[in-house]
Amino acid sequence: MTEDVVISTRDLTRHFRVGGGFLGGPARVVRAVDGVTLDIRARETFALVGESGCGKTTLGRVMLRLQEPTSGTVAYRGTDLTGLDEGAMNALRKKLQIVFQDPYASLNPRMRVGEILAEPLRSHGCGSSAEIRERS
Repeated sequence: MTEDVVISTRDLTRHFRVGGGFLGGPARVVRAVDGVTLDIRARETFALVGESGCGKTTLGRVMLRLQEPTSGTVAYRGTDLTGLDEGAMNALRKKLQIVFQDPYASLNPRMRVGEILAEPLRSHGCGSSAEIRERS
């Protein structure tokens, strides 16, 4: 059963220190993600549901290492992502995807649809400029 686990987290946390600036008073810690353990298996539909501000987007960003975890681990097909360097993570991100909940935050209204579709292809070096234009 563990061989079909595609992505897993163990005691994953992401805390943010807020306040405590020069005149801001004492700092406090916001526990955006706190001790999340989960397994997502192949051919399984997974939905993360919760109220606004509860940490859903932060969890996704930490799972893709767009933000570093405070502690805990993330594994993709058994490989611990928390120990990979940036080059290895960039190569792996070609296989991973996250759909953010707010299309207004993830789609730039000043860009044409073709430009939006071409952007990740360019970022991941998926073909020449002509091939990218054709695909998007």
